[in-house]
Amino acid sequence: MSYLHSFGPDDILINRMVAKPSYEFVLYRGAAYLNNDRDLGRNIPTGTVSLFEYNVDRDGISQSLIHPFIIKDGFYNTMNLGSRTVTGSAYSELSAGTQINGSYPMTSSISRHYYAALDYPTLGDGPNSLSVFEQQLDEYANARKGLISLKNTMDYYKYLSDRYAYTGSYVTGNVNSIQVPSIFFSDGIEKGSVNLKFYHTGTLIGEAIDKRKNGELISVIGSTSGSTVGVVLYNEGFILLTSSAAISDNLDDFAGAGSLTKPTWLEFGNNPTSATASLYSVSFRGIQKIPSMTMFATVQAGEANNSLNPTWIQHSSSHWTTKTSSGKNGYVEPTDTAIKNTVQSQYCNFDDEFQKQVFISQIGIFDEDKNLLGIAKLANPVLKKEIDNFTFKLSLDM
Repeated sequence: MSYLHSFGPDDILINRMVAKPSYEFVLYRGAAYLNNDRDLGRNIPTGTVSLFEYNVDRDGISQSLIHPFIIKDGFYNTMNLGSRTVTGSAYSELSAGTQINGSYPMTSSISRHYYAALDYPTLGDGPNSLSVFEQQLDEYANARKGLISLKNTMDYYKYLSDRYAYTGSYVTGNVNSIQVPSIFFSDGIEKGSVNLKFYHTGTLIGEAIDKRKNGELISVIGSTSGSTVGVVLYNEGFILLTSSAAISDNLDDFAGAGSLTKPTWLEFGNNPTSATASLYSVSFRGIQKIPSMTMFATVQAGEANNSLNPTWIQHSSSHWTTKTSSGKNGYVEPTDTAIKNTVQSQYCNFDDEFQKQVFISQIGIFDEDKNLLGIAKLANPVLKKEIDNFTFKLSLDM
């Protein structure tokens, strides 16, 4: 194929682009707001992002919503059906061929989990001590399984700071966990970018940042200023707060229940709809490493001057295909076919001298077996005369 040209050794570059998008979640009265925006598309709850951006432009009335589904067969296939879950027992009761529908969009946002203080069970004396111990151990593990799953990871990060040691509050104390889904970062959260702000009645009463970029969240204002209030697991997306010290000594009724309760970092992110006086801000930068391929497609002078447009032949020669012949000796086309002159003159009623020229509108990318892999379309066709040469830069995110 004469119109195919091979890429040279320096025509294809593969690199990796590192992006660090900034995110800020504001939590207030039971709702979350992402980057100060509450309208990110249809069917998307405030403060969330859509995984595949399905149904974000459909109203469900004039445009029906797409949805995932599976058909029950003998292979026990399963899939994530969005907000719809089917238990194993319910699946078994369904008839073969039943269609199980899920729902889109699939969204995600930061979440909070509070682990209340709980004593680690000990084995006592008595005939029933072992069974009681096992029951208490199961209850302990079930209540703190999220923290227990992080034990090895936290102990690994002790080379950064002793604050990561899985002791004390992580074993039996109160822990406030803020979880950031990996959809906001593919390669971790940028070290030192996490910033937590604690507002009460519009006043900033607490702020914690990672000043040393080692995962230690250090309070920078309030009565806890200078102390470490928690740690960040940058690669896993967890913020663990353990400080029970009062952030402000001026708020004795922080909970609004008439009791003398002072705000601490353990309350950070506690966002019920009734909490009208408290506002929380979580900001960070995610790291996204995007592999990309850059290709330089060069067309030299005298090349790529055959048009695929059927109107390139003069009307008087429009039936040239009927004059072709093929046989055992080959394929022969007529030599007297007139090509239409597309060169436009700047003068009226005057035809410029004939020149070969084409308008390049698309560039196809083929593999070594001449299979079409993709098509790059130009925003505007490019005029190429026989004396011209061009290099087109194509970029592809992989």
